[in-house]
Amino acid sequence: MTSANIMHDETYQPVLYMIERCILTYDKIATEQGQPINDSQVRSILTKVRKTAEGGTPKIPASSPREKILAELHEALVSVLPEILEEDANPEKRPLPVPIWTLCLQTVEESIQRRSSGPGSRFYLEFIAGYFPDTSRLIPANLSSAMAAKYPGT
Repeated sequence: MTSANIMHDETYQPVLYMIERCILTYDKIATEQGQPINDSQVRSILTKVRKTAEGGTPKIPASSPREKILAELHEALVSVLPEILEEDANPEKRPLPVPIWTLCLQTVEESIQRRSSGPGSRFYLEFIAGYFPDTSRLIPANLSSAMAAKYPGT
């Protein structure tokens, strides 16, 4: 399966939407804190999430307010993987296989690459925001209680 297939496969579209909702949630938090993030920063975090899922330990700096938000985005996406269940003809649900998760992350990375207009660009972030007009419902359900406690009003 390729990233182009994943993007158009109804089975995996909810996973892509979950990734993008999470990205938009943290973009909203960063913007509200005066620390807007850009496309290349998000793409870098997705690459690090993929490496983490594959067993690596990428360096995630968190010395500035913006880096802390990006580190939290990384943590949120890493923590969501065990919560995603794969549905198929089998009535028992099982966790989404890591290779499919990493392919979904790669698909979003490629989308950023296609839509970004260069250093500092927010074109991808603005593009996906159009698919989530109700910003009050951005937070994935399994992250909402923890995030609501940490970021009131999100």
